Amino acid sequence: MTTRADHLIVWVRNARYRRIAYAIAAIIAAVLIFFPRPYVARAKIVPQDTSASAASTTALLGALGGGPQSIGSLLAGGRTSSDLYLIIGRSDSVTEDVIKQLGLAGPNARYPDVRRAKIDLDKHVDIHLLLGGAMEIETKLHQPNDAIALTDAYTKAISRQLARFGRQLVDNKARIVRERFQDAGQRVAQAEGAVNAFRRANNLAEPEQQLSSELLQRATLEAQLQAKQVELQTQSQFRGPESTQLAALQSDIAGLRAQIAQSTRPASELGGPNAAGLSTLQLRYLSLFRDLKFQQSIYDVYQRSAEQVEVERLAAESASYIQTIDPAHLDPDRKYNVWAIALLAAVALLALFTEWYAPATGLFNRRARIDERVEFA
Repeated sequence: MTTRADHLIVWVRNARYRRIAYAIAAIIAAVLIFFPRPYVARAKIVPQDTSASAASTTALLGALGGGPQSIGSLLAGGRTSSDLYLIIGRSDSVTEDVIKQLGLAGPNARYPDVRRAKIDLDKHVDIHLLLGGAMEIETKLHQPNDAIALTDAYTKAISRQLARFGRQLVDNKARIVRERFQDAGQRVAQAEGAVNAFRRANNLAEPEQQLSSELLQRATLEAQLQAKQVELQTQSQFRGPESTQLAALQSDIAGLRAQIAQSTRPASELGGPNAAGLSTLQLRYLSLFRDLKFQQSIYDVYQRSAEQVEVERLAAESASYIQTIDPAHLDPDRKYNVWAIALLAAVALLALFTEWYAPATGLFNRRARIDERVEFA
């Protein structure tokens, strides 16, 4: 009794039937290359630096005084890398935003659930970077209107996600500055109280009158040194070790230390003795005054920082987090189904193997003789 497998074997061994099957498969694959016609929609955008508004307030801080460049670099935290923007664009939250925006998942939607929608979108949508940090969104579908709508939805979703990311950065900066600003105000008040109490207890004049100009200069240098060290420690939380701002701060710290080291030798000048020639009382007074100057420097730093964060927050509310180079549009050239091209190539290779290579090398004849021997045995 013959089975379907036997009929199939007989059919496959018939050269005429094989060639007809190859021809039909090749025709079908060739038609599928062009139909259904695929459409590719693209959009090119440039994500905007979420800390760019900090740089825009540099002139304002310059009017307020006190090193606006260093404060701006402290808060800006450097330009976010393009790789991070790409990660945000490919994130699950962006995909969910697109699905919710277009209503792709649900009882009466295109997909029964969100999981199926994510799997299908991952197959048809590709987000990648171009030269210059531009981001391209590419969607390939058989419906041109759906391709444009899906590409535009991804553009809007990426913009919203970057906006949330920018607001999160501003909120973190505001929280850090607010906490440090309050603490700095309390320490300034404590330092002023300590200086006034020590001055009244020892019947001393104001520090500017009691201490020489040389000592005041050294106290100011030491206060600046401590402020630079605090600024370096704070900025290290936002920037990497290769940052040029960190290198500049380290250079400033080294310069201040060198200036302070020059005043360590005992000397008596026209303005009075330096630190090495002070009495115990004057040393204590100088230490309290130096601490007051340091706390005031730190307070000024965080005061300007708080002002800049508030300006940055206002700018972030109306900022556009992407710049559109090319809106969603269809490619004008004709696209083809790559999988159908691969199918046609596979059919051609199989036909070449069975109709030319195997008969030319006697592969099928040897196989037939082996089968006959097995049956005879």
